[in-house]
Amino acid sequence: MAAITPTTPQPPALSRKKIRIVCISDTHNIQLKPPEGDVLIHAGDMTNTGSRTELKKAIEWISGLKHEVKIVVAGYLAPWPR
Repeated sequence: MAAITPTTPQPPALSRKKIRIVCISDTHNIQLKPPEGDVLIHAGDMTNTGSRTELKKAIEWISGLKHEVKIVVAGYLAPWPR
């Protein structure tokens, strides 16, 4: 009779690509160059006052970044729609 040797189960090989998530916040009109990544999260306070001019510049800046997915969360300084 052959001896049975116990083995440790191995997880299946992952074929998925790793995703790099970059999170920034409180840039207040400063157009910094965030680290490279797949997903960029701006977690609030992208501008100082939330004026149309500031928002337009911030959107242009975020749009020009190379991250495939961009998520923007309004900060407490963002005005409520009236």
